[in-house]
Amino acid sequence: MARLTGESKTEAIRRALEIRRAELTREGRPENRRAAVQKFLENEVWPLIPSSELGRQLSRAEEEAILGYGPDGV
Repeated sequence: MARLTGESKTEAIRRALEIRRAELTREGRPENRRAAVQKFLENEVWPLIPSSELGRQLSRAEEEAILGYGPDGV
């Protein structure tokens, strides 16, 4: 990293640690994780689901199949 950025090794490590700390303190909070998951679902997952399926109530059998339940358990 130091070579790529032109910084000293110490400076490159210091900056990397600052960035990592910022990521962990900002994005590591439960409310931020929820927001990130919500954004991911809205932008990446839900557009792939046919509109006829959105909001449809699943049957118990469908729920159990998704969770991997079967006659022999999980």
